[in-house]
Amino acid sequence: MAPEVDPPVAPRPLVVVGAGAAGLLTAIFAAREGVPVLLLETRPKPGAKIRVSGGGRCNVLPSAVSIDDFHTEGSRNAMRNALCSWPLREVRAFFEKELGIALKVEDTGKVFPESDDAREVVRALLDECARTGVELLGDARVTELARLPGERPLFELTLASGERLRAGNVVLATGGLSLPKTGSDGAGFEFARACGHAIVPTYPALVPLSSSDPRWAALAGISLRTSLSVVHEGRVEAEFEGDLLFTHRGFSGPVVLDASHRLTAPWSPGRELRAQWIGTQIVDWDVRLRGGGTQTVGRLLRDVMPRRLVEALLDLAGVPPDRSLSQLSRDERRCVVEVLDACPLSIDGNAGYRAAEVTGGGVPLGQLKTSTLESRLVPGLYFAGEIVDVTGRIGGFNFLWAWVSGRKVGQAVASALAQA
Repeated sequence: MAPEVDPPVAPRPLVVVGAGAAGLLTAIFAAREGVPVLLLETRPKPGAKIRVSGGGRCNVLPSAVSIDDFHTEGSRNAMRNALCSWPLREVRAFFEKELGIALKVEDTGKVFPESDDAREVVRALLDECARTGVELLGDARVTELARLPGERPLFELTLASGERLRAGNVVLATGGLSLPKTGSDGAGFEFARACGHAIVPTYPALVPLSSSDPRWAALAGISLRTSLSVVHEGRVEAEFEGDLLFTHRGFSGPVVLDASHRLTAPWSPGRELRAQWIGTQIVDWDVRLRGGGTQTVGRLLRDVMPRRLVEALLDLAGVPPDRSLSQLSRDERRCVVEVLDACPLSIDGNAGYRAAEVTGGGVPLGQLKTSTLESRLVPGLYFAGEIVDVTGRIGGFNFLWAWVSGRKVGQAVASALAQA
């Protein structure tokens, strides 16, 4: 008598790999349309990066958005079309009206839960997953993704436990390489490569920058409004403004994080960073320094910036702080104006993925269908969130991309299954 053979298990309609911001939104919007969703998460608990974001407060969204708040190596039009598919006001309404999270806008323009508790955001998303019937499996690391031969899309996913799953559609929402303690290990990039995708070279973005110049390390703890210019071959390539924080290893703060991708990307060599202290507060330093009199240069500058910074800048300019304005030579005045308006910041590295808030590079937009974020190379394979080559500046923009791209993919899979 022949041994009994278990009947083949029917493939899952949709498996989402990664239960972060993008994966949770994908699962929710697919399940709302009646799609049975299996959501796999590497860590025991989902939403790790959401929970630690914003110092545990979760900067859910920005309060205003522009295409210039995002960067891609691919088509800006494709990026714009994807971002505009879910207007910011509607995204906010989703969190406030559909998930019941009270939000507030701070004077920085960032949107946070009124509770200042990122766990509220995670709980609300998980409650919606449960309400819509999403099956969530934690501690389920995918180690291999393969496309099986045949006319219709069929994928096999191998888990670290040895279990194998089959799916008609797969969404990679695995994140990138940033903040590896939250479970981001770059595995999604390898799955994409295995399926034939090229990867735009990745790099730490929104990351503190380092400098070996001891003058800057001595200023650790000082924070002030600053305008930063990225200069390439003598031309200002980009400008940023915000708070700069001196650290023992170099520079951090919102303005540094925003500017950082211009100095950490593979194409960044040759770029220089220059600072205009006290931001866009307009001061004609040349006129101020021509004022003459017995007031010293150090005293003049200490009226508008911290003493330790004044001493470091004058040391860089080669002018003693006790030099009176009337004694300043033309060359000395020129040097002081330069360190105030276009001070070169020597950058020799960055804090790496362990401290980066997001990963630059990723799956190229050109290899995805703009309307669905489905692979142009492998039908049934979709991408959402940080794994895609779209990077926002600091202030909730990367969450916005995760929410928007997750919703787009969830709805796209549901539509494709309804038409099959």
